[in-house]
Amino acid sequence: MKTFVILACALILGSGALAQEAPKQEQKSAIDGTWEFEVHHPAGVSKPTVTIAEKEGKLSGKYVGSYGESPLTGSIKGAEFTFSVEVGNEQKVTVVYAGTVEKDAVKGSVSLGELGEGTFTGKRK
Repeated sequence: MKTFVILACALILGSGALAQEAPKQEQKSAIDGTWEFEVHHPAGVSKPTVTIAEKEGKLSGKYVGSYGESPLTGSIKGAEFTFSVEVGNEQKVTVVYAGTVEKDAVKGSVSLGELGEGTFTGKRK
C-alpha cells in the first residue's frame, strides 16, 4: 500500500512538471506583415504595398506607392488601428489610414488632407 501511495504522489507531482508552460515566444500581432491595399479616393484607385510591424501598441513600417517609399507610424488597440504616411514629391501630403484588422484582411477610411477622403481594403500578401 505504501508503494502505491508513493507512486501516486510521484505521478501527481511529476505531472505538474509536464503542465508547466513552454517558454513564451513573442506572438505576432494580427496586423504584422505585408499588405496589398486597394485605396479608393477622389483621384481614382491606388494600390500601395504596406509593411507593418507592431510592438506594444505602436505601429511602424513602410508604405510603397506611386510616389515612392515612405515610413509609416501609428497605433493599434484591439482590432482598431490608425497610421499615417507622408507622400508626394514636390508637394507633401499626410495620408491617415484608420481601420480594423480581421485575420488576413483590413478595411477602413483614409484621409488625404486637402485632397479629400476615401476608403480602403487590404489583404495579407
